[in-house]
Amino acid sequence: MEALLIMIAALLADNLLLTKLFGIESFFGATQKTSVAVLYGVLVTSVTVSAGAVSLLFYNFVLKPFNIGFFKTFATVMIVSLFICIVQLVITSVYKNEDSDTENVLPLISSNCVILGSVLLCIENGLSFGMSFIYLLFAGLGFTLSMLVFSSVQKRLTVTDVPECFRGIPILLVSCALAAMAFAGFFGISF
Repeated sequence: MEALLIMIAALLADNLLLTKLFGIESFFGATQKTSVAVLYGVLVTSVTVSAGAVSLLFYNFVLKPFNIGFFKTFATVMIVSLFICIVQLVITSVYKNEDSDTENVLPLISSNCVILGSVLLCIENGLSFGMSFIYLLFAGLGFTLSMLVFSSVQKRLTVTDVPECFRGIPILLVSCALAAMAFAGFFGISF
């Protein structure tokens, strides 16, 4: 039951993009096209799960036993950077031709706060490794869901007659606020 609650919380009610504004720095750039939003979400989810699992293991087996837990942020940033380098090497070796979407997305992932924030939230909340793994996976999927929602919102806004004063970023911010309010409706769910 705890795993189900963590899944729903990470995916909907406690969506890191909409409730804590983690990853908002890449919100406007990566939601221009749906294909870029999907690629970005998949890459963020995969790096969140893999780098997050290694960071949690490193914290539990190295930092915590030696009472140097205050290095958790630094260690997590280093591990995330290592995994992003690995992802970049894999993508460039698999796709020999230059894919501009991938090139544009990889630098955004390195500064995405969803990855770092989800790992630190698992540590701060004292989740077990299994529950942390579930949280990391569904936090990434929740971020992907938010990116897809905003990608479709941006598509609709391009064909909608928006008043002059709201065109561009103002209407996106209003749409983001409305979507955050809609996702906040999941806070009251109880089992």
